[in-house]
Amino acid sequence: MDRMSRRAGLALAAGVVAFATVTTSVGSASGAPPQFLIADLVTGLTFVVAGLAAVWLRPGSPAGPMLLVSGALWYVGSYAPSGQPVVTHLGFAFEAYYDLVLAALLLVMSSPAQRLQPRPLIAALATAMAVRSLGRLLLQDPVRLFGCAECPPNPFALWPDLAAFEGVEIASNLAIAGLAALVGLVALRRLLRSGPVWRRVRWPILLAGGLAMTATAYNAFEYARSTATGELLVELAEPWAEIFSWLVFGARTLVPLGFLVATLRVRGIPGPLGPFAAGLERPGGAGVLGDVLRAALGDPSLHVLRPAEAGTWTSEDGAPAALPGPGPVLGRAVTLVGPEDRPLAAIVHDSALLEQAELLEAVVRVLRLALENERLESELREQLQAVTESRQRIVTATEEERRRLERDLHDGAQQRLIGVTLALQQARATADAEAVPEALREQLDAAAGETTAAIRELRELARGIHPAILEDEGLGAAVAALARRAGIPVDVRLALDGRLPRLVESTAYFTIAEALTNTQRHAAASRATVRIAHAGGTLEIEVSDDGQGGAEPERGSGLRGLADRLMAIGGRLEVESGAGRGTRVRATIPAP
Repeated sequence: MDRMSRRAGLALAAGVVAFATVTTSVGSASGAPPQFLIADLVTGLTFVVAGLAAVWLRPGSPAGPMLLVSGALWYVGSYAPSGQPVVTHLGFAFEAYYDLVLAALLLVMSSPAQRLQPRPLIAALATAMAVRSLGRLLLQDPVRLFGCAECPPNPFALWPDLAAFEGVEIASNLAIAGLAALVGLVALRRLLRSGPVWRRVRWPILLAGGLAMTATAYNAFEYARSTATGELLVELAEPWAEIFSWLVFGARTLVPLGFLVATLRVRGIPGPLGPFAAGLERPGGAGVLGDVLRAALGDPSLHVLRPAEAGTWTSEDGAPAALPGPGPVLGRAVTLVGPEDRPLAAIVHDSALLEQAELLEAVVRVLRLALENERLESELREQLQAVTESRQRIVTATEEERRRLERDLHDGAQQRLIGVTLALQQARATADAEAVPEALREQLDAAAGETTAAIRELRELARGIHPAILEDEGLGAAVAALARRAGIPVDVRLALDGRLPRLVESTAYFTIAEALTNTQRHAAASRATVRIAHAGGTLEIEVSDDGQGGAEPERGSGLRGLADRLMAIGGRLEVESGAGRGTRVRATIPAP
């Protein structure tokens, strides 16, 4: 579609250039001054250049074809002073119709939806110009009206009448002057009442169009006044009169020049992608995203909608919101981020941003990548949270199983063995009283000793599974018991304020127990120190010794298992063990 629009624009521009060439040739053959021909040719070609730029850069906009048509209409009036038969009268009758197209273009470009609004205003201006053309065509005769004996006769003058011609000329030009001024006021009013995006994009066009309509109104009013009084509105001596006249006519070229300035200015605006991308790294929700977009696109009215369930949307504050319909409505437009069937977000913005399509598309591309990353990060966080919760459940279940085994051993097997020991002791006492053989008494003593040893070993096993002192008296007492059973002196330093959650206490206990066991078995240390501190919602543990060092968690299942267990509940394990410098084990456990 864009390619077809550009081809049609190029064909139309070629036609206008050909028409300009013919017009200049006719003017030269008629003896027109070279400076007039050059000024007239360059002025009309200004519309062509701007029209081509509009067609190429904004193929979907009506501005390009309208500027090219204005360029063609510019040369129609150039035939009026040529003195050639027929074309002189046609040029005089239909001159300045470019003002009508420029007025329509001004109203289109000042409308947020790029529509001709209000249409009655352009219709009234077109009617006034048509009435003026009919008066000049049907009522004007150069010999009778102007005493121009050398002028070619007007073949269209059906009712040549000076009074009627002047009346139509005065009335139509006054109407044209008023309507042109009204078009300029409408455009300027829209500019003043528009938002910052609209002003940034359109102000060169609308300001230039307002000045052009002022020149049109002045020119038409001067026609009416000079027809009625025979005097010009502004009397100047030469060459100032000619310069002023060209300035009034040349004011129309401000419109194509304004369009070129606006187009080049929009394309030359520095890209905000760097600051925009940096802003996306700020933590926050849709509100922060909206702030970054508003700053990047210069649209304070912009807001971001996020998709919710069942095709609904939510605003930046999380409240339900409605997505505007397709196409610009009342100066608003919607740009979807992501695929239409599964959008990641919707940007509701000033429709003037559609004029900056490259900027808007670039921002949307960066935003889409950011939202995709955000979605992936959210899914990853959810998966990580699920894994963490699963590991915590496993650790909690393991801890509960430890307690159950400890209770079963204590209440079941241990009590049974104690009962067997008491029975053996009773049997030994009976054997003494009844003077049984010495061999039987020795067997009873041996059985009682074995049972006592089994009870002791069972108690040690139960203590390793889950020490009762930890459950009954807490972490401090349990660690002190560990220190007493250690094969080397252990200095325990505690900074605890009351009991901690059971899972935290058991994890801390077994971390210290594993570190002290490694010290006894592998470190060849003479002393060890245990430090425990609870502050700021974190339990910090440190077990250090003066041994030979060289511990490597990667090569030992004990420390590696501790690291996994700590990680499962959000903790962390660090091991420092330089050769000959002892070993230091640090653990951090969340403990709210």
